[in-house]
Amino acid sequence: MLRSERILRLTLEAVLLAAISILLLAAGIFLTNNDEYERVQNEYREAYYRVLPAEVYERVNNSLVEGYSSISEVYEGFDGNGNPVGFVINLEVNDHETGNPLNLIVGVNYNTAELTGLIRSSGDDRGSSISDEEIGIIEEQTRGYPIPVAYRDETDLLTADSSDQYKVTGLQDGTYFAQTLTSDSSGYVDFVEITVENGVIATVWWDAFNTDMNIKNKREASLDGVYSVQGLNWASQSYLLCHALMDLQNPALLAMKSDGTTDIVDGVTVNIRTFYNLCVECIENSIAGFDKEDYFESLEQILGELFAGDFDSLGLVNDEGYIVFDFDEYPGVFLGEGGERINVRQKITGDMTDYSGFGADPAAASRDESGTSEGEDGVRRSDFSYEADSIDGLPMSEIKTYIDGIPGQLRRTSDIVTAVNTAYKFLKDYLNWMA
Repeated sequence: MLRSERILRLTLEAVLLAAISILLLAAGIFLTNNDEYERVQNEYREAYYRVLPAEVYERVNNSLVEGYSSISEVYEGFDGNGNPVGFVINLEVNDHETGNPLNLIVGVNYNTAELTGLIRSSGDDRGSSISDEEIGIIEEQTRGYPIPVAYRDETDLLTADSSDQYKVTGLQDGTYFAQTLTSDSSGYVDFVEITVENGVIATVWWDAFNTDMNIKNKREASLDGVYSVQGLNWASQSYLLCHALMDLQNPALLAMKSDGTTDIVDGVTVNIRTFYNLCVECIENSIAGFDKEDYFESLEQILGELFAGDFDSLGLVNDEGYIVFDFDEYPGVFLGEGGERINVRQKITGDMTDYSGFGADPAAASRDESGTSEGEDGVRRSDFSYEADSIDGLPMSEIKTYIDGIPGQLRRTSDIVTAVNTAYKFLKDYLNWMA
């Protein structure tokens, strides 16, 4: 009996020692992790407190950050009670004077969208000619004021005529749709859908369904890794491009180059020609009052006449309700009397009105005698023109603060302001800020 009691006591002592050891180990790990956390937070405070005073900084891990090639890191700051106070954004802009990059840190208030600080990154040593003093001038003019920002020297270049020249007028409220009439090499038929509210483009959707109804739409396929493009996945690029159009309100201002690409939307590397053409068609449909319902009914009518049968029996509607057909084998269906290419609305209504006056080619008026357009491939009338009442891809109506900039240094002012406005565009997408 005594032996059993002894064994029991030894067992209990062993269990107690093991428990104490585990507790000490856990405490050690906790203290070590806590020390590491405090060390990291101290580094963040040292780097970012100047642009955004906060008690705690947490890195934002979101795929949207990857959509901005100029942004390297984003941190959210919190006060001692855990309430958000703002954002710190590390980004890179181009110093156009030297061609070298300039790394800046921008701080923005969470609630007011006011700029809280703007400094050069401590790791910036890549040869920019822009000085700390010049960055300080812009910070002094913008700190405590809401973003985005424009500089008065530039806005003086705009006239009432130029600011109104390229705005899309005559848009009718509703939902409008257009799709390509032939598929691409992967079997995809692209489509764009826009909604217009109060005469303004409120939403834009670009996707593509496949003529093989067992294959997912391009957006889903890209997120699954089945459909791939250079750079960001196609879904992210579509998102960024659609939001850019919502900001600009005119597809012409996307600055599509002759090769179908654009340089003004960060993260977009795909050919945007199809998107551009479908957006133009949607806008023309809106001006003509030809909405999405009219479009689908007309497409059904065209197919019903083509096959001389009941459309419902043709089995051409996929699960999402899109009419899936490739007119590649029937090219004559969409040719006008003079052999010109026509679209669904023109085919059904016979309305051949030229709606291109909404500003589809803002560079046309500036073609020189050789026929070269100054707007093609990014050629501009000047290094600092806003190109039809916009700055950094933002419409002037969205600008909240105007500054004088660096005296006599428009180019350097422009480079630094671009950093501030890039931070705004990211936060607008990330937080769904409304202009």
